[in-house]
Amino acid sequence: MKGYQTKFLSGINLRLPTLTTAQKKLRAALKSDPKIFELRYTHFSIVMNKSRKFAFFAATNIDGSKWNAEIKDRIAFTRDTNIADEFQVGDELYDFFKGKSANDFDKGHIAKFQDPQWGDITTAKQAADETMRFSNCVPQHHSLNRGAWKSLEDYIVKGFTKNVGEDGRKVTVFAGPVLLNSDPFYIDLIDSKPLQIPCHFFKIVVYRNRSEKLTAVAFIMSQENILRKFNFVVDEKQDARGVTVTKAIPEDDFFQTFKSGEPYQVRIDFVEKVTGFKFGLAAINQPYTKEESTEIIFKRVEVPISREAFGKLSLKDSPLSFKFEKIKL
Repeated sequence: MKGYQTKFLSGINLRLPTLTTAQKKLRAALKSDPKIFELRYTHFSIVMNKSRKFAFFAATNIDGSKWNAEIKDRIAFTRDTNIADEFQVGDELYDFFKGKSANDFDKGHIAKFQDPQWGDITTAKQAADETMRFSNCVPQHHSLNRGAWKSLEDYIVKGFTKNVGEDGRKVTVFAGPVLLNSDPFYIDLIDSKPLQIPCHFFKIVVYRNRSEKLTAVAFIMSQENILRKFNFVVDEKQDARGVTVTKAIPEDDFFQTFKSGEPYQVRIDFVEKVTGFKFGLAAINQPYTKEESTEIIFKRVEVPISREAFGKLSLKDSPLSFKFEKIKL
């Protein structure tokens, strides 16, 4: 596959995010070539973190003028045969409690199922199939995956009404989990080993606004409050069930007093700070300029944790249940 195209948007060569030296050592190489780390699919690419077994990021080109997302039948997620099984998390996590008690994790797409479905029907079908790889999957609590996160995803592909100008309805999206060393561990061992669960997810959208100005905006959403609320995670791997050493969970949890919140738009340099990536967007118009401390941002990106609030999250394709600041498409 050609994968992500760096010159998809006119007037810029937008390369894949640059990783730190330490992160580069954690990239999962292709079985066919130990020097290649980019998984190339139809209209998108992924770079995997072999230690965490989730993607560092996915980079997707979307051409809204050729968007042909008519495929409704979901193909089952399968392991990516281009990389070693040991570098990806599969059904051993998502089916862990099947028939016993639900862990409420959806198999969340990083590159959305519908996003790369553009072009002729054969190409669209191939793109849809290729999004159904565990390399493109992260555990997301259903209330986030089907609610606020879905609303943002749908907004990206359906909110663009402009169909003229240099790029028409072309959009480039970078997305992925924020893989922090402090991420909590799943409550049970997976394949007899502790597994850290990502709590925060980022999305950066690059597009031309109505004034034809190349623009970039960023968002971070979180499921940490949800996972802690329903005891799906613990802070230390020693606390996971199946490990003999136990340790009390601190009572002064970072989000303990936070009751509700909304999906939160952030500065692109904040996403760079927490991920360690460089996106090469410094010269591009970035309309969101609000500055806040890291602690405040991470509190505000939380989604509501009460069951009543879950019920109010929109599960529809549109319209959105919230507005994004300073964005004019």
